[in-house]
Amino acid sequence: MRRANVVSGVVLALFGLLMLLVVIPAQIEQGPEGVVSPRLVPNMMMFLVTVLSVVLVLTNYRPPQDQEPEEPIPVSLPELAALVKIAAVFAVSVGLYLLVSPLAAGAALVVGSLVVLGERRPVVIVMMPAALLIGLWLLFYKVLGTAIV
Repeated sequence: MRRANVVSGVVLALFGLLMLLVVIPAQIEQGPEGVVSPRLVPNMMMFLVTVLSVVLVLTNYRPPQDQEPEEPIPVSLPELAALVKIAAVFAVSVGLYLLVSPLAAGAALVVGSLVVLGERRPVVIVMMPAALLIGLWLLFYKVLGTAIV
């Protein structure tokens, strides 16, 4: 149960930070001078969610004093390293999507995820993104007749 609390607390904290730093400023306009900002209540609520999720992580990461210390820590260092690697793959993919093209981003996402997760067979690393991207191209451009821009 401690592990689930730690994972859900981390996810909620990241969600709260994303809402505070990106979504709320982008979606809610700043109010006119002399009135309370429309962003005030959403910012307060997301700040509260973020703080409480950090408290959830901190209270469940270490075992209580009366519990035996043989229980492993909820999240091991290799799991955290894998999370950081996958997050880096997603960040690179988003950057490629914005700067180069959706094709480059999709290929980087699939190939990067395969390599980070330990796939070393070159045929799989080449064929999986090729099959996925060609399949998506066929679906959107030929079957549905739409364009992805």
